[in-house]
Amino acid sequence: MEARPVRPSLIVISALAAMAVLLFTPAAKAGLLTTGPAAVCDTSVVQPFTPWGDQSSYVLIPGGSFEAGTTSWTRTGEASIAKGNETYFVHSTADSHSLVLPPGSSVTTPSMCFATGDWHLRLFAVNTGTPSSLKVTIIVRSLIGVLSVLDGGKVSSTGSWQPSDQIQLTLTNVTGLVGTQAVSFRFTPTGYSGSWRIDDVYLDPWVST
Repeated sequence: MEARPVRPSLIVISALAAMAVLLFTPAAKAGLLTTGPAAVCDTSVVQPFTPWGDQSSYVLIPGGSFEAGTTSWTRTGEASIAKGNETYFVHSTADSHSLVLPPGSSVTTPSMCFATGDWHLRLFAVNTGTPSSLKVTIIVRSLIGVLSVLDGGKVSSTGSWQPSDQIQLTLTNVTGLVGTQAVSFRFTPTGYSGSWRIDDVYLDPWVST
């Protein structure tokens, strides 16, 4: 029996169907949407905010004391390291630097692992310029790049160094989109003439993957 030639249109339809199966099966979805490995996964914890009634255990975000520069952080605008530590010296009494964030600048942490559950971020901040706030953004990274950018809230500050409130980072919005174990954080001053500094940036809780 003579074989019938396969029509080009049938080849196209079959190829599209195969792609649809790959895109919409759970396994393929997991492969496309789950995050890649975190750049840092430190599990050593401290309790830096005990003097303020916070008994939670935290891990210093990599480079979060700014004593060794920000080689692992991504900076934009005129963000820079300068002398002048937060005045409580919770990380170390030998520390002497902090991060300056003028208007139009931002910094992004390296990706970090975390465990599911309620967690929060806390840092020291001061704004000696006009009233403004420091915006916190959560960046969820996928195997193919940035999957989602979520609002993490804002930090307010007076004219002297103070620990921020606990910035609650509920995982409902994150894990509802993707089963992820790696995130980054971006800090961006709002307004046009604020003069922000941040120091000793901590995350709680921190659990190895």
